[in-house]
Amino acid sequence: MNDGKSIYPSSRTDLYYHEPFVKAVNPAFREYIAPNEARRMGNIMKRALVTSLKVLKETGIEHPDAIITGTSIGSLDYTERFLDDLVENGEESLSPTYFMQTTHNTVSSTISIYTGTHSYNTTYSEGGISFELALKDAWMQFCLGQISNALVGGHEEMLASYYELLRKTGYVGVEGMVPCSECSMSMMLNTQASPENLCELAGVSVFRTKSVQNIRRQLEMLAEKAGIQVEAIQTVMTGVNGNPENDRLYQAVLDMFFPQAEHLQYKQLFGENFSVSALGLYAAAHLMKKQGTPLMLFVNCTMNGDCALVLLKGI
Repeated sequence: MNDGKSIYPSSRTDLYYHEPFVKAVNPAFREYIAPNEARRMGNIMKRALVTSLKVLKETGIEHPDAIITGTSIGSLDYTERFLDDLVENGEESLSPTYFMQTTHNTVSSTISIYTGTHSYNTTYSEGGISFELALKDAWMQFCLGQISNALVGGHEEMLASYYELLRKTGYVGVEGMVPCSECSMSMMLNTQASPENLCELAGVSVFRTKSVQNIRRQLEMLAEKAGIQVEAIQTVMTGVNGNPENDRLYQAVLDMFFPQAEHLQYKQLFGENFSVSALGLYAAAHLMKKQGTPLMLFVNCTMNGDCALVLLKGI
């Protein structure tokens, strides 16, 4: 949080700031997954499964109407192992486990198989807006009356080799930027009002642009559909990460449309990865519940021009 004038993080007190990328701290997998099953899963599958199982337990919904996942790079670790085996073994004696788990939709499929859920199941892999597209899909299914609840998640892992590729493109590793990271987040969306709900999802818009004015138009259309005045938005959360190429559009949007609003950030806590916005939205929902914030705009813009706006209402 800052004073609404500067969106760049003013302090760097976290322990990981000087590390190029930070691996996730894994939970005790054996408390949730049988060891003989866990040994055949990559870390991203185990993390996604554990976060999903915890959500299902806490909400009391054993079989959601939909399982929708956003992941840009999927099981990167097993993909690399599979390709290494191809080279080292001359395309012979390859492990079927690595091959089966290289596809992106393995994450959603694993959750479905493990929980015995045979409902709508899909995966979105669209770079930095993969999670928002999964969220948008769930939103549309709700609007069409096709489902009453949905397990939506965003999951990413990172390897040293892939980090180096991203660093060379300028996506991560820029001086003053937050570290690269991993994430695993699952949430349950439902149409039933409950005191346990964190907030109301009032609208989702995903589009491609680098124009600040177009972002304003998209926001006005989103707010109109939700019955909200743009001027009523007093809290805005953005994906500022300290990289000028990433933050420039955020700065323009905040300066032009929300100069007096409270500006919140999340990447100084969670780092940078393709689906870190899932953790940002998770944090926004909890803040709204705890602080009683009536309305919040969540903004995610990538350097290639993909943008997502999410409106959240307090309950």
